[in-house]
Amino acid sequence: MRVRKALNKVKVSQGVAAGVRRERATWVPRVSALALVALVATAWGSGWSNAAAAQRCTPEGVTRQKLPSWVKMPRATSLTTRGNVGEQPTWYTEVSITPDQIRQVCAKGLRAAFLNWSSGAYNQAVLGGAKDALEAMGIRLVAVTNYNFNETQFATDVRNVMALKPNIIFYSGVDPTADRAALQPAVDAGVAVVSFANAPGDWTTNKPKNFVTLISYDTHGNGAAVAREVAKRFPNGAKLGMIYFDANYKLVNEREKGFMDELRKTNVKIVVRMPMSDPHKTQEITSAMLARYPDLDVIFAPWDLPADGVLAALSAAGKKIPVAHIDLGFTGATQIACRTGPIFVMSSQLVYEWGRTGAIAAARHALGQPVPPYIVVPVLAAAQDNLKEAWDLAYGGLVPLPDEAQNCLPK
Repeated sequence: MRVRKALNKVKVSQGVAAGVRRERATWVPRVSALALVALVATAWGSGWSNAAAAQRCTPEGVTRQKLPSWVKMPRATSLTTRGNVGEQPTWYTEVSITPDQIRQVCAKGLRAAFLNWSSGAYNQAVLGGAKDALEAMGIRLVAVTNYNFNETQFATDVRNVMALKPNIIFYSGVDPTADRAALQPAVDAGVAVVSFANAPGDWTTNKPKNFVTLISYDTHGNGAAVAREVAKRFPNGAKLGMIYFDANYKLVNEREKGFMDELRKTNVKIVVRMPMSDPHKTQEITSAMLARYPDLDVIFAPWDLPADGVLAALSAAGKKIPVAHIDLGFTGATQIACRTGPIFVMSSQLVYEWGRTGAIAAARHALGQPVPPYIVVPVLAAAQDNLKEAWDLAYGGLVPLPDEAQNCLPK
């Protein structure tokens, strides 16, 4: 039987990450049940040998970004965030790999799979960071999936990619209990697992033996940064409506708490909190909020996709209420730069470095080198005065700031 094309090459659209830095980063392999057999054939018949991997070694490809002075990295022990089982955080800059170690990794001819949880600019930057570092260390990325916060699909993706015999799996989970069950086939096979944001149950480094680390950021500080900008916008006080993520999702839960804790120090009062479990239904939730509280002064959204739903609800209601959210989105960037819409502040992290740090941690693990159990990257707020620099830092140059936003910023 004729084998169909093994890799469904999906071009990242303008709405996700147009104009990426390298042409190769524009195309990513996708796993589906129909393509699985062809993917297996490709994985074993592509001529990717240990020698070929060694030739691809480029140690300079894991050089860290230089940070401006306004990105703060206080003592890690001063951070509120804790790991999966209460571990102290370690800054990402403490997780390094030498050129000689990179050459050792290259000689191993390792394979990795990236199980993405969404497809927005944020996720493309995490993937891009991992992809760049993996390529620099001769680790072949054999599959990229997107389970879109669907736990059933996540379990399916794990089973599918296991047919490609990866040595490493990168992922971010949704439910600590369900994630553990979904990843069990990988654990049983000895696959190294690196988690972004959330990890199964009581997992920590080497428990189970092949769990590498949990990578996150100063979650409380991320929410607090947005709260400070809201307070700056409303120094005399305001009524805030908050939409929060109604899920056991450590990263988002903690940054929402950081937002609320910081806001309590200000004159801005949260008058209503409404749960959201599906970001695609945020418009309906916001409409219900506006009907009950028509005199709100400002609205908080947990990240950029729900913020789009908030904007749609405001437009439908004919209201112009300022909006603050976490994470950098295309809509928010243009509205902040051009002052044309409700969004006035966003915050983010070194998302690109998230991905690169995960790859470096996995490489250290493959060499038997110690890896901290909880690794974090710094956070930053983005307003009009630092939007371009903040955007490029967060996304590592992989996702360009929208042209419309760039045209509005001072030259």
